[in-house]
Amino acid sequence: MSNQSGITADQELLDTIGALTTETAGSAVVVAQISSDNTSVRVAATLHSTDQLSTYLSSHAEPAYIWVRRGAGKVAFVSYMPETTPVRAKMLYASTKNTVSRQVGSNHISLTLMASSADELVADLSATPAAGATGDAATHNAAGTSVLTESERQNLEISRQQKTEGSRAARALVSQNNGTAHTLSFKVASDKSISDLLREFSFVSFKIDIAKEQVEILATAQVSQPTQLPDYLDSTQPSYNLYHSQGRNYFIYSCPSGSKVKERMLYASNKSGFLKHLKEVDGVDMAKTVEVGDADELELSDFGTESNAGNAENVNSAAGRLKFNRPKRPGRRTGAN
Repeated sequence: MSNQSGITADQELLDTIGALTTETAGSAVVVAQISSDNTSVRVAATLHSTDQLSTYLSSHAEPAYIWVRRGAGKVAFVSYMPETTPVRAKMLYASTKNTVSRQVGSNHISLTLMASSADELVADLSATPAAGATGDAATHNAAGTSVLTESERQNLEISRQQKTEGSRAARALVSQNNGTAHTLSFKVASDKSISDLLREFSFVSFKIDIAKEQVEILATAQVSQPTQLPDYLDSTQPSYNLYHSQGRNYFIYSCPSGSKVKERMLYASNKSGFLKHLKEVDGVDMAKTVEVGDADELELSDFGTESNAGNAENVNSAAGRLKFNRPKRPGRRTGAN
């Protein structure tokens, strides 16, 4: 999955920001937030000055995107993330930021800022004169102003968010590198080690409990052969699934077609971190990693070994064939004699 959430700015927001870049009177600040159904970024407030912005943010401790007029045709783009923002909201805003920025147009954005408090934001805006930023968006932080790529800006933002999580059991947020996470941002809740679970069960399924911010066991089972696997994959939500067969471990990331955008993002961005946890903490190595949407997309040939690759009872004989074979086309009819 891409490191973009799929959430985009609605037309009203784009029109409001357009007025901000083309007009010198009226509102000087536009505040936007991701909608409650996680489908779009919408206008939350329009303000006339940074003083009004400071007052607004002091009474709204919620993440937001902010555009501040910086001169003719130019705006500062701010990713505002209070320290009290939940992990999942930080991830959602971080993965939506670049999409919204591109929609507005980088030619209009002369300065890109990251802030976690109203005072910090106002100080950053005051410390960087509007005339000092030209060309591509300049990202301002404690070290000064530098020109960064979109990927570097996003990684810098998430690194900054990670530092603010020290008060929350020192758990880091998801670290993103080309769309994958290398550190699991949720603790794994299990009374037994995963290696012990795989000695007791041949199939163990895990889910992310977003409210508790932890990975927990969804189901365990004894699966005697790969043909049974589709029956055990959850059809209502994404899941991480481990299958142990003939001394080999298989990892199945399942993301059903009806999964919510937020769930897809959380599971996809934490998959690599969970695999790293399995290897480094539980000593569980994977013979193969498989990704599927719905259960009927699972290719049983992925779970073959040298000893059973030709066994039609366990694995379809044709490599790459799905579990359910398509019906054959009826033979050509011949005319009546």
